Amino acid sequence: MNKRIIAGLIFLLLTGCGSSRFIEGPLENQAASVMKEEIVVWHTYSDEETRIFENAVIPAFEKLHPDIKVTPVRQPYSSELKSTIISRASSGKPPDVVRMDISWVPELSSLNVLYPVSDLPDFAEAVKPLKSVTMETNLYQGRYYGLPLDVNTKIAVYNRLQLGAMGLSGPPETFAQLVQTAESNESQLGLDGLSTWSLLPYFVAFGGKLLDDSYTHAEGYLNSQASVQAMNRILLLSWKGVFNRSLILGKGDRWTSLLKGQMLMIDEGPWFYSILSSSKDNKYNLLDDTVAAPFPGKSIIGGENLVILKNTRHLQASWTFMKWMTGREAQQMMFKVGQIPTNIDAATPVEMQKNPFVMATMEGIKNPYLRPPIPKLNDVETIFTKYMLLIFTNKLPVKEGLDRAAAEIESAIR
Repeated sequence: MNKRIIAGLIFLLLTGCGSSRFIEGPLENQAASVMKEEIVVWHTYSDEETRIFENAVIPAFEKLHPDIKVTPVRQPYSSELKSTIISRASSGKPPDVVRMDISWVPELSSLNVLYPVSDLPDFAEAVKPLKSVTMETNLYQGRYYGLPLDVNTKIAVYNRLQLGAMGLSGPPETFAQLVQTAESNESQLGLDGLSTWSLLPYFVAFGGKLLDDSYTHAEGYLNSQASVQAMNRILLLSWKGVFNRSLILGKGDRWTSLLKGQMLMIDEGPWFYSILSSSKDNKYNLLDDTVAAPFPGKSIIGGENLVILKNTRHLQASWTFMKWMTGREAQQMMFKVGQIPTNIDAATPVEMQKNPFVMATMEGIKNPYLRPPIPKLNDVETIFTKYMLLIFTNKLPVKEGLDRAAAEIESAIR
């Protein structure tokens, strides 16, 4: 071959090899996708909440953090989910981040399956705007294992016609006034069960106490004279018909009873409005037919926290996502679908300011009652419900039932 031709080919090869277009690897967009760090997030949002979370919240986060890909996985809320989380954490499999009920966090913290986020250097800064009472549910043995994401409580929902028929221009202002109004007008209040979530708002309002303030003792508190008097009062009102015994024992539909004017008040979460307003079968105008107000006593608190599983391989990316989810922008997005924020900087959307159910909830959480944030809460609730059922079905007198419940709970939490 001609030497000039060979030299020309060598020159072309050399100059071609010097072109960054050919030797620097994938194109820019390909490199970015390869370098993305994926985190798996489990949640139990409703249909509408999931739509906003997956189509608005996550894309906004990924736009701000293009190096992190969030893969959401919707899970059914059940006790099986808690068991699955425990087994997954032990095996080191995904998820990385979980949105879970506030009552689960102390137990899972004690089982050493959650990462102590308070060990992270910017934890103190991250929690400054998070002023929710549910922060306490993330504390275990001096360390925090999650961040409070959203909070809820039960509010008092009144039948407007019944209030008018009683000559009332608005809901009773105190619990004592509520009970007196129902009793004197032979009207019903919607106590609907014997679990701590159902019964404690009334038990506490009548002066009862489940545990001491340090959550370490039941004896002398659950079976105190004040608690015995509270339970006797509830039992007497159930026999008078103020509390519907069928509802207490799990029978009947109190939503329908309220809307039909058969009850004065039920205590329920903001989902009363969101579920019924989106139901095709609902024939009532909820804003016209009902009046929403904070529960006229301590408001029992529920909600969800965000946690990181201990064996995650993506700690920093997971923490970045958690901080963003509890930040103002994400909290305001989820507020639009009824998720009450824990971040005090998240302003109330205009459309929510017009919703009396949401505004009553916002007022209610200012006077909170938090169920014991302890690892053995599930045992406490099981024991409590068992003995309340024995008392309400006349199988045990009040004092004996509370004595036995207190002794068993004391043993469980010791």
